[in-house]
Amino acid sequence: MTDTLGILEHFNYVQTRKSKQYLLDFFNKDVYDIKQTLYTQEILKLFLENFNIINSYKINDNTIVTVQRFLDEINVNNYNFITRFRYRRYFKDINTNLLLFINLFYYFGTVLRSFISLDICILYSTKIKDILEFIDSFSVNNYYNKDLDFEKRKNILKKIEINIKNKNFEEFWIFFFMFDVYSSISKGIKSQGLVFPYFNSSHDFVIEEFYHMDVLKPIKNSIKVEKSNTVIFTGANMSGKSTAMKSISSVVLLAHLGIAVPATYCNIPFYDKIFLFFSVNDDIKKGHSFFVQEIINLKKVLLELKSKKCFAVFDEIFKGTNINDATAITINTIKGLNKFDESLFVLSTHLNTIEDDVIVNEKNLVLNLECFLENENLLFTYKLKKGWAKIEVGKILFEKYGLKDLLNFSK
Repeated sequence: MTDTLGILEHFNYVQTRKSKQYLLDFFNKDVYDIKQTLYTQEILKLFLENFNIINSYKINDNTIVTVQRFLDEINVNNYNFITRFRYRRYFKDINTNLLLFINLFYYFGTVLRSFISLDICILYSTKIKDILEFIDSFSVNNYYNKDLDFEKRKNILKKIEINIKNKNFEEFWIFFFMFDVYSSISKGIKSQGLVFPYFNSSHDFVIEEFYHMDVLKPIKNSIKVEKSNTVIFTGANMSGKSTAMKSISSVVLLAHLGIAVPATYCNIPFYDKIFLFFSVNDDIKKGHSFFVQEIINLKKVLLELKSKKCFAVFDEIFKGTNINDATAITINTIKGLNKFDESLFVLSTHLNTIEDDVIVNEKNLVLNLECFLENENLLFTYKLKKGWAKIEVGKILFEKYGLKDLLNFSK
């Protein structure tokens, strides 16, 4: 999903390999919960208020890997005077890794203590306090930058081993890597100048001046859906339909993840499930053709609609079958989707033959990306307009690129 939209890279500032996996998992949710989304919003707002801290926060992946391996292999019984003399390398490695542990925990504790909560996110601030208590339980503030004797080192190792057995480190590492994830996402929000969305229960769908983050100088558009529940994009290839649909989808997805969005204002319903079908492929192993895969995708949505509010996007719906079949089943599909008022469906089509069946129903909002001819040249403004696109560019491009002349050439 995220690869299709091309949005993950704009938030990928993580500093460790494990953080990268946490980031991927964060973006690849398939069910959404309003409480969790709003909680994530609060966390990110807290991080943005402390942006100077997270912007200077630095961790080394090799250090994290070494410390975690050290914790996995620790055995206090092997740390004694015998190993000190007979296995000097082993003994030295433990001391070195213990020093890395102390330095890491001291540094991370210092970063957390610098955080200003400002009562933005009380629950996460409480988690910070819990993590600080865990860090302080190892007395790293007392041991940092100090020469430690054998007994002090062994006492720290004992505390570590007890916490490992009680699985207390598991919660710490989840917090640690998610801290990197939230820091990473916050840097993306800051660098892109994104704004946090609102959610409503009135089914109004309003996004003002949205744009695609991959475009250097994007043309910003706005969309307002009130009485409709199906948005139909029409128009020529190259006019910007897919980009506009991906832009809207990016806003919806980021909003549901709790992230700020590429728009100046966003107030939309909250959906339980999000389906984005931009890159449909056949499945050779299962023997599914392109069209069969389109049918399967639609069925997935319809099954979820029985109990959930959905946001679903179908780019060039049913292009995998002949025009007669595509016309009939597209009309049937749109009429069926019109029944689900609490969901929103966005699709694009080149089937001009369905225009009369579609425009008569107020449940359908028909849009196009402006395109016109000037001095026999096609011009695209990439501005969103209401209504069915009238210009057909296939024949124009066919002739413009000289194909007609080449085909009519005779030796």
